[in-house]
Amino acid sequence: MTRLVELEPTKFVHFLSDLWTQRNWQTNAQPRGEGRYLVQGQRGDGTKGLMLVLPSVETTVGTGHVKGFVAHAKKRGIDTVVVATQGEFDDSVRGFATNHDVTLLDREELGETVADEGLEQTVKQYTDGDVFETAEVEFDLPEPVEEALASLPIAALRERLAGLTGGGGDGGDSSGDSLRDRLPSSVDDLKSGSPPSVRVVVVAVLLLVLALGSVAALGPMVDGLGGSSGGGSGVAVSALSGASTDSADLVARWNARTADSLQVGNQTYAAPEGERFVVVGLNATAASGSPGNLPQSALVFESDGVSYGHQPLSNATGFDNGALFAPGESTHVWTVFAVPTNATTGTVLVQPTNEDTVAFVHDDTVSTDPNGDD
Repeated sequence: MTRLVELEPTKFVHFLSDLWTQRNWQTNAQPRGEGRYLVQGQRGDGTKGLMLVLPSVETTVGTGHVKGFVAHAKKRGIDTVVVATQGEFDDSVRGFATNHDVTLLDREELGETVADEGLEQTVKQYTDGDVFETAEVEFDLPEPVEEALASLPIAALRERLAGLTGGGGDGGDSSGDSLRDRLPSSVDDLKSGSPPSVRVVVVAVLLLVLALGSVAALGPMVDGLGGSSGGGSGVAVSALSGASTDSADLVARWNARTADSLQVGNQTYAAPEGERFVVVGLNATAASGSPGNLPQSALVFESDGVSYGHQPLSNATGFDNGALFAPGESTHVWTVFAVPTNATTGTVLVQPTNEDTVAFVHDDTVSTDPNGDD
């Protein structure tokens, strides 16, 4: 069976987005935290599509990964629901997908699609020229070396290098991207996925990182989107757009952080017992010639299949403008949600009853301080 070559995670997402674009979808891809991405699509006839992408080759997708996503997609009236991964689907997911009209794509299905439809040039945009996976030769490491490498956060190191070099997108430092792309996704990938001469160099580099201390080499970790995780205690926040930036009625640049308490002026607000705050700052601009409409009540925070409305604060509001945003002028607002302390991820979205569509664009320069000027 023809199998698609492994792609760097963000390139895999862009490749899938390109496939939809070639099928006359208007697409928008966004990260959702924990290594997940969403690709939204819409056709001129109004058909809507939503694709959950888990790009890691080490992922085994179970029903726990997809149930909430599928329920959310069906609730929104999505016509085409897809789950894609470079890893594997377990049997339970395949049965679930059949019963719920969900399309599953892994590298084998995608490889056949590329071969059948002659899409090799689309793949080559994201590789050094290879399209299909070639035979691999196992490369055994000495046991002490393998044990040392197993303790390294290789995936985090790849992402950190991408951030330092501007990698993962156009215009990044090509030498930094090359180094990042040469790093394996796992020890097994290192043993079988590269020429021995390259692997020896990579082993040496990774062991040097281990000797220097992986924490120092990686720097502060970021909780997906929305700021420093504070030792893993933060909530990884993403935002789900209702339209692309080109077609949305309102474009909202956003940022988020997690807090146990919130200072607004001289008043301190503590999160309810068993909960913590997720503070979201927005710089919103109406994209048309008329004001955009987005009331605070239209914003919800979805985590583990539960939707939370904004947390009212006595004598304080981050929406002094009410619900209207001027065209061509960036207006800063903020809101806060109270979520369970064990929540680790969540998504900001706009209720479908809102009059105007909103495109979210993450921007870590947007203030999340209720007392700060933006």
